[in-house]
Amino acid sequence: MYILGGAFLMSLLGLLVFNILQNGIFSSKMGINVAIVGDNGVSLLLLRPEEQMVSWVDLPADIRVKIYDSSASYPVESLWSYGVAEKKPFETVERSLGQSMGVVIARTIKLNNEGKIGDVLGGLLSVGVKSDLSLRDRVLIRKFLADAVKSKKVLELRLPDSVFDKTADPDGKEFLNINNAVMALWTKNKFVLEPILDESADISINNVSDTEGVGLTLSRQLESAGMHVIEVKADKNSTVSGSGCLYTTGKSFTMTETFLKEQVDCKKIAQTVSTDEEKIEIWMK
Repeated sequence: MYILGGAFLMSLLGLLVFNILQNGIFSSKMGINVAIVGDNGVSLLLLRPEEQMVSWVDLPADIRVKIYDSSASYPVESLWSYGVAEKKPFETVERSLGQSMGVVIARTIKLNNEGKIGDVLGGLLSVGVKSDLSLRDRVLIRKFLADAVKSKKVLELRLPDSVFDKTADPDGKEFLNINNAVMALWTKNKFVLEPILDESADISINNVSDTEGVGLTLSRQLESAGMHVIEVKADKNSTVSGSGCLYTTGKSFTMTETFLKEQVDCKKIAQTVSTDEEKIEIWMK
C-alpha cells in the first residue's frame, strides 16, 4: 500500500514538473517584449532569438500612462504599485504600458534593485523576483540573454523627444504624455517579429465593444509586431459569442495565431469564413 501511494505521489510530482517545464511562450522563433520594473523606473526588454538580438529601452520617469481599464493616468514608475493595490500588477503594467506605446508587452519582471540588464540576468532564476514568466521561459531567456550580453549583441534604444507631448499640472509640475501617432512611427520597424512578418496575414479588426478606440489601439500593437492590418471597423451588427479578443481564420497562420493566443490573449472561435480567404478576422468584444 505504501509503495503504491509513493509511486502515485511520484507520478503526480513528475507530471507537475513536466507541466512547468513545458508551459511557456518563449521559443527559438518567437520573440517577446518584456516590461522590466525596477526600483528606479521601468524599461522594455525586446528579445529576438530569430535575429540573435536583444534591445533595451529605458523609459523616462516623468511619463504618465493611462490605466487600461480606467480614465486615470499614473506615472510609469507607479504602474506596479497601482496594480498591486488592484490585485493585478502584471496585467496593469503590460496592458496599460502596451496600449499607451502601441506595442504588445507579453510579460513583466519585477526586480528589487535598479532594474538594469545585468540585474535582469542575475535575477531571472531568483525566487524573490516576481514575474509571470514560466520557469521554463526564465531558464531559456536567461541563457539567450547571457549569450547576447557576452557577444555584445545588446542594442540600447532611446525614445526620441518627439514621441512625447509635454504637459503641466495646475501646480506647475511638468510631465510627459505619449503621442500615439508619433510613437507608432517610431515603433514600426523596431518591434517586428520576423516569423509573423513572413506569414503576411491580412488582419481585419472589428470593435463590437462599448469602448471606443480599442480596435485602433489593437491595430497599432499588431502592426508593431509586423502584422498587416487592412481594416479597423465598428460594426455593431456583427454577432460573435464570447468576450475579450476573439479571432477566426480560414487558413492556418501558425506563428501569427500563436502570437495572438499566447501574447495578446486572443481566443480562436468557430466562425463561418470563406476557406480561400487568406486573412484573420478579430473581434474586440
